[in-house]
Amino acid sequence: MDFQGIREDDAWALVGAAARAARRAGRTLLDGPGTMAAARAKAGTHAHDVVTEADAAAEALIRAELTGACPGSVVVGEEGGAGESGDGPGRDVRWYVDPIDGTHNFSRGLPLFCVSIGVTVRGEPVGGCVYEPARDETYTAAGGRLLRGGRAVPPAPARAVPMVLTDLPRAGTVPDPGELALFTELLAAADVRRIGSAALALAYVATGRADMAVTPDAYAWDCAAGRVLVTASGGTFAAVPAEPSVRRPGAFAAWRPGLDGLGASVVAALEGFPFLQGWLEDDNSLA
Repeated sequence: MDFQGIREDDAWALVGAAARAARRAGRTLLDGPGTMAAARAKAGTHAHDVVTEADAAAEALIRAELTGACPGSVVVGEEGGAGESGDGPGRDVRWYVDPIDGTHNFSRGLPLFCVSIGVTVRGEPVGGCVYEPARDETYTAAGGRLLRGGRAVPPAPARAVPMVLTDLPRAGTVPDPGELALFTELLAAADVRRIGSAALALAYVATGRADMAVTPDAYAWDCAAGRVLVTASGGTFAAVPAEPSVRRPGAFAAWRPGLDGLGASVVAALEGFPFLQGWLEDDNSLA
């Protein structure tokens, strides 16, 4: 692969490696003790932010697959952080891995969870894969092309009322007044659902199962793959107030073509959330 000037074929080769790793990990989630698994709160978070033993096992499997497919590349995982960069041909490649996005759903036996792998080359998003084990569906994108199950996604039919998937207001904390105001605005404009998986919400927006996704507290691994799916579908992804990182969360809104007015309104509301500015200041203080 020529990583000095990433070609579409190279990007798809990376996405193919991600898809193989995601499917293998996802199938182990269904075949193992799996759903209804014991969950515990992550250290330093609230009781709603949980992790299971399956998260770490799935991430370890994915790390081995990706570094084997692309020697020298760096895997940044939700559970294990960043690996060490090597001297192989893939040293400019970085993978962002969420081994189970929707862990709370997974731990309760709800089928709304996925494996999410986004890939960047020299910091630029070039591809993504979201694998949904319960449906055995693989969503992939690179080079401005979106596939579901290896095939082009047919146009979604027009809907009189848009569907919005959101994690507003945040769980485990007293809602900020701005969160409640935005949630009320969304209820007036759309059919609103909380599904508990940012990556899956983005995949659904990309493929027309939903029209907008709004999340106030995502990390880089939550949206690294889904954002590529959305933009490949012709949709818009907007991060607020800056790109979600691995050190602090951020908000995002993503929407399908034709919803620019509602999208701009949502972004403006997110920009007014004081906790997002506080997170950004904390992040900058670590720089």
